[in-house]
Amino acid sequence: MNGGGVAAGSRGYAEARRSSWLELFFDLVFVVAVFQLGGLLNEDPSIHGVLVFAGLMTTIWWLWFSFSYFADLFDDDRPPSRFVQLVAMLGVLALAASLYGGVADDPALFALVYGLLLALLAGMYGVVGWRRREAREFCWWNAAGFLLGAVLWFSSLLAPAPARYALWGVGLALNAAVAGPLAYTWAGRAPVQRSHMPERFGLFTIVVLGEAVLAVANGIGDTGWRPAAAAVGVGGFVIACGIWWVYFASTFDQEAGNRALRGGRGAVVRSYLYAYGHLLVYGSIVASGVAVEVAAREAVHGDHGVAGPLLAGSQLTLILGCIVVYRGFDVRVSRRVAFTQVGLAVAAVVIGLGGLPPPATVLLVAVAWVTLALVEWRSPPVWRR
Repeated sequence: MNGGGVAAGSRGYAEARRSSWLELFFDLVFVVAVFQLGGLLNEDPSIHGVLVFAGLMTTIWWLWFSFSYFADLFDDDRPPSRFVQLVAMLGVLALAASLYGGVADDPALFALVYGLLLALLAGMYGVVGWRRREAREFCWWNAAGFLLGAVLWFSSLLAPAPARYALWGVGLALNAAVAGPLAYTWAGRAPVQRSHMPERFGLFTIVVLGEAVLAVANGIGDTGWRPAAAAVGVGGFVIACGIWWVYFASTFDQEAGNRALRGGRGAVVRSYLYAYGHLLVYGSIVASGVAVEVAAREAVHGDHGVAGPLLAGSQLTLILGCIVVYRGFDVRVSRRVAFTQVGLAVAAVVIGLGGLPPPATVLLVAVAWVTLALVEWRSPPVWRR
């Protein structure tokens, strides 16, 4: 399943395997990049900062997903493959280092490293396509998609801002389209895999939840454990727990990949929603943690600034992301759960924009998440088999 999709021409399916130690190490490297992105949003939680965060989160997530999917598809743990993934991890660390202080300080370095990583992916697919006849057409379409993205990122080195950033966006969009649903549409056949991508998505959810919890701790620690900040911290942790509960109770399914393999073309199309919808989930979780950290500062200093709107927007986007992922998973939830989800999103917006003191804002949103978790516990979801 590339882009979350599953080979339309595949026959049968295999039981999902588990993540390797190298894949877990690979995820750990991305923790650094996600931490840097959260720091950038914390420094500038304005609308401009949110847009910058969203764009950079998309670029980092696409790299994580692309390398993770390649490993999922071909399941090659030989030393040469390990070496290539370790090189990619070094590149991701370079990207994370270039985020320090913001990409605008050195966009050329960010674009150069990112383009090299896309070119590396193109080479990886090209080598497999050359070696494996049955996967050749599929791999070469994917290689073309990543090569196209790399060319556009390298071209951005010659363009001034804002044209540079426009090229980044176009490169990502074309890359995700060609090395994704179009590769399956145009290729005559695709390799069969033992998919464990649901587990990889779940593990990365834990990573971003960890960043959110760290932001909560920073918000309390940086304000000297003032009572108002501590109240915000408790509410922020409850929100993180509610997100964890809802995601792993109703969104996570280890057999989603195998079920999509059995489901035909309609399930294949929906599986792209499952994969790409996780971008909304991950970005929203990180933004939620930052909103709580900002709320702790505002609570201590008596401000009523950006924390409320940032928290409201992140919760609204998170619920939207969960709904998109539900569609990709083909999850059926009860009408009561659906109404509660919509109610949480509406409540978060009303509370966040209501001008309440930060502790009240965070605690009320936390109550909304507890309510949703209780409703989903009483009305568990159903996965179509």
